[in-house]
Amino acid sequence: MFEKKQVGANTMNLSGIKALSQEARQSLALLIRKDPELWNTINGLGGLSENSFKGRLQGTIDKNRKVITAAEVKITDENENITTVKTNQYGYYSIDLVPGDYEVVISYDDDESEEISVKIEKGVTSTLNYDFDESIEETV
Repeated sequence: MFEKKQVGANTMNLSGIKALSQEARQSLALLIRKDPELWNTINGLGGLSENSFKGRLQGTIDKNRKVITAAEVKITDENENITTVKTNQYGYYSIDLVPGDYEVVISYDDDESEEISVKIEKGVTSTLNYDFDESIEETV
């Protein structure tokens, strides 16, 4: 009755989600948008193509496990060009960058993190989460 897709050791029931009413799908979407980890997972499913000419840097910023909105993520490339993005209402940020080495500084109010080096690769999404009260959590 339901179409099932095998994904690794997990089975996903996509037809069950497609069969939900519009109101139920909207409620589900609202729950997903409120959970940054789930949002990142879902967003990653439709993220960069392996054939993309850019790479993606994304992550969440928090303090004491509470999300920080409007935290500044300053990204400096090898030529000293600076790009700045801010976190959204869920503490999430995302930016597509050309492949290369970057220095990232995350700041909020008077708190400022140390400089973090990241390497962006073509077609790869790199995650850099930061908690102002804990150590860096980086996933490549």
